[in-house]
Amino acid sequence: MSQNPNPDPTTPRLAGHEWPAVLLSAAFFFLVLGAYYVIRPVREQMGAAAGGSAVLPWIWLTVFVVMLAATPLYGALVAKLSPRRFIPIVYAFFSVGMFLWAVYAPSDQPGAWLATAFYVWVGVFNLYVVAVFWSLMADLFVDEQAKRLFGPIAIGGTIGAMLGPLFAYKMVAIIGIPGLLITSGVMLLGCMPLTLALVNWSKQHGKRDAGHDNPIGGNLLAGAKATFSNQFLTRMALLLVLSDMISTVLYSLTSDVARHSYPDANARTQFFASIDWASNGIQLVVQALLTRWMLMRLGSHVTLVVVALFNAVILAVLAFFGNSFWLVFAIISSRAFGYGIVQPARDALYTRVDREERYKAKSFIDTAVWRGGDTVASFGLRGVQLLGATLGQIALIGVGFALVSAYLSRNVHQLRGLKPPQS
Repeated sequence: MSQNPNPDPTTPRLAGHEWPAVLLSAAFFFLVLGAYYVIRPVREQMGAAAGGSAVLPWIWLTVFVVMLAATPLYGALVAKLSPRRFIPIVYAFFSVGMFLWAVYAPSDQPGAWLATAFYVWVGVFNLYVVAVFWSLMADLFVDEQAKRLFGPIAIGGTIGAMLGPLFAYKMVAIIGIPGLLITSGVMLLGCMPLTLALVNWSKQHGKRDAGHDNPIGGNLLAGAKATFSNQFLTRMALLLVLSDMISTVLYSLTSDVARHSYPDANARTQFFASIDWASNGIQLVVQALLTRWMLMRLGSHVTLVVVALFNAVILAVLAFFGNSFWLVFAIISSRAFGYGIVQPARDALYTRVDREERYKAKSFIDTAVWRGGDTVASFGLRGVQLLGATLGQIALIGVGFALVSAYLSRNVHQLRGLKPPQS
């Protein structure tokens, strides 16, 4: 494998051999997030129709249980097959699932079991396809490359995340929900050849012997075990849960707004598509102007601190005003900065853990731990609502979560379990 010079991490340029990988990765992420955001408004409107925050805790609990059951299955896939083989299998599986759901697409007033099953499917689907993508990115690039390249790569995903809800908004009345599901499945199929193209690029230009043709091996539950035994991975899991507590509460409250304001499925789909489109539009601007600069100049840990403090300010504003307008503003802002800056910052840190941890522990954190956070947050929200908490009081609790997240992010890059940066 050829060794390429390590460019200055502060340079604004991409090395010539990096351009193909960046373009392929951006196209890959475009398809991944486009496939999700095309059907995300459908999931949201079904959750709202089913009862909003009153039933979402039970739905998230179901998703969490499914995630736990899937952990050893995914671990077995990773242990027995090489990334070159198991990554396309993951995308093919979810693509076929979308085509099957198109046949049994949920109606305007779906039954409780059908709505729950569809919501669980999308809840599992979106985390796995994104987690597998970023695991591959962490395997392809080293630390200094991640700081320079993950921002531009994420822009490709953001464009997909913008066009997905826009497509859903414009086309749901024409092609219906089955058409949206078929569109999602076709986009997932497009991820398969891009995986192979990126693996081939890595063989020629990668800076580590990634071994994409070799099975990763290891124990089926190695990812879960490493998460709770490695200081760095434990902290990353905790930071994700704290962030998720905020986003899940904001999402659940917004679901209630949709349920009360939009009784029609298409109208609810368009409402959630509008929120997605706005947050992803801001996210694109953030990624173009801030993400790469912050990662290169401040480092991943300081970037995480800054965004956590920003979330605290936004939630304090929501606590002060306490109405649905500022609730929508808060969810749009938190999503834009969370996916636009926090995700690339978090994933850049994973470039310095072992290969098995990149594919197993990271995926466990980004799937089972994430959905566990959803479950805790949704039940917690329901509990404080039953106790009579107002929107402002709930927002103040979120301020506390954001401040704790800022404190824990300050030294995450120094914890045991991280290897020194490769040059």
